[in-house]
Amino acid sequence: MRSQRWRRRGLLVALALVTAVPARLRASGTSPALVLSAAAGAAVGDQRSVALEGSFDFANAVQVAYPLNLVVFQGSRFVRYRVPGAAVAGDSPELADGQLTADELDAFGQEGSAAAAGVRIVTLVTDRIRIALPAGFTAGPTTAILYAVLPDSPVLSNPIDFTLP
Repeated sequence: MRSQRWRRRGLLVALALVTAVPARLRASGTSPALVLSAAAGAAVGDQRSVALEGSFDFANAVQVAYPLNLVVFQGSRFVRYRVPGAAVAGDSPELADGQLTADELDAFGQEGSAAAAGVRIVTLVTDRIRIALPAGFTAGPTTAILYAVLPDSPVLSNPIDFTLP
């Protein structure tokens, strides 16, 4: 009988300690590892597309619909694909230096407008994504980057440079 009382007290003390620990110190989900490992552009007439390979945190992006974005840009011209969601295209001064940083994501997220109907994610599987680009993208140097804005902080992939034909 006495042993059970001590167990109950121990359980109550442990429960009180766990409850008292601030939420930010408790175990939580980890940030996704976003990595782009390969990119290849393709063109048929004036229509261009890109096939990208890497680690997209596919299960969470598709099943939980967390805020994963793919950005493809040439100079300040960009297209942003929300996974899942509609594409947004436009021009952004944040991209003029050829980079997109965590500090620029708030402003960048407000820029652009709905892209044309054919501008979309064509294929998305665990380690590959193929997208159709807007007509304004031309042959030449192009950059792609993944990002997610999470409650704790934004996560960006490595940028990958490639050439559109």
